[in-house]
Amino acid sequence: MRHVLARHEQGAGFAADGYARSTGRPAAAFVISGPGVSNVLTATAQAFSDSVPMLVIASTPDSRSLGQRWGVLHDLNDQQGLMASVLDCATTATTAEAVRDALQRAFVLFHSGRPRPVYLGVPLDVLAMDTDLPAQRFELPRRPLASADDLARASGLLEGARRPLIVAGGGARGAAIVLRQLVEILDAYFVTTAAGKGLLPEAHPANLGCSLPYAPTQRLLVEADVVLAVGTDLTETDLYTADRLTHGGKLIRIDISDREDLRHAAAVSIRADAAPTLESLLTAVTRRSGWRTTAGEARLHRERIESSFDARTRLLQSALTAIRAALPADAAVFGDMTQIAYLGNYAFATDAPGLWHHPSGYGTLGHALPAALGAKLASPERAVLALAGDFGLQFTLGELVTAVELELALPIVVWNNAALGQIRDDMIAGGIPPLGVIARNP
Repeated sequence: MRHVLARHEQGAGFAADGYARSTGRPAAAFVISGPGVSNVLTATAQAFSDSVPMLVIASTPDSRSLGQRWGVLHDLNDQQGLMASVLDCATTATTAEAVRDALQRAFVLFHSGRPRPVYLGVPLDVLAMDTDLPAQRFELPRRPLASADDLARASGLLEGARRPLIVAGGGARGAAIVLRQLVEILDAYFVTTAAGKGLLPEAHPANLGCSLPYAPTQRLLVEADVVLAVGTDLTETDLYTADRLTHGGKLIRIDISDREDLRHAAAVSIRADAAPTLESLLTAVTRRSGWRTTAGEARLHRERIESSFDARTRLLQSALTAIRAALPADAAVFGDMTQIAYLGNYAFATDAPGLWHHPSGYGTLGHALPAALGAKLASPERAVLALAGDFGLQFTLGELVTAVELELALPIVVWNNAALGQIRDDMIAGGIPPLGVIARNP
């Protein structure tokens, strides 16, 4: 186990997030009680929103003082409750056995369902205990598999589809090969969320890319008679221009989460691991030449998208093209909440999953630099780049010191418009004089 000292607990949380996004394996952020916990809260909420596996382990004051409001150092009314406000699983362990059991439960959750952060608080008096607990092995549960009935209903809809479209998110990251096979057999169009970017090679004739916010793709969604959504919640932050997906045909959903989504009524909803479910569907459908053959390659629809870009968007697109050309094909890019990264969700060319990362759900600034640091620690041989705006970079700029201390080769590209540009533009568009969004950078 390697310990890395971050300059701020938020940076530690984002670095653990970046490590996990890059590898699919959880990392841990260790923080002190009180201010350490409140500082890591934003990073934890971001990881939860984007389904990133991460452990947050924090000390708490002495177990006798918890909830008593004695005014001890780093006291909070309810430290566990604070973390529970952004998580599904938050625990305080008051014995050595409870620490072991909580860690075991965390890894079961990471493996068996949607991988999201887990918080464990350990009081100072428990940390000071001597223990001779023996090492204990445990088996991870199997991921859920689709039922025969669900597979039959889903394959029946796909077999009868004449205008199929597939939408894939981060939950499909391990299913790139079978997704491509299914796309080609069904002659379907293929769209991703930001988290699913790279599941199909950029130039594949079916690949519309991360284009859900754009009108040409939205028209295809309305025209589709079957939409297969894999590993995605289809949230407002995936769509940007709407709060729910507008589609004209039957919706099939495959997701490992058992949460019911009342915004998107599905004809078939399958709670199961994506890859084996798609493999089963692949064997049940026949090859056809259909909608995509007659409606045109995805490239034509992408040309329609890009023809609507204004001059500044084209400038950003040119910058993204230049960055892409300067990087190895397998480089990982971490975009912050900044205009160039918003466009990069669509326009940055990526031919494999797990190479483009963006804090889409919670949408916090300051993510890119420390998350890229965590990814670089995970894969020192891989080129990793942070792409941030001038304001977002300043949120966590202290972690540049951490990167220097670790002697990491970590380039940072800054979109410097000397403003909180998106907010400024939205204020102007709404007829509001810009206030508090333009400042002098150091």
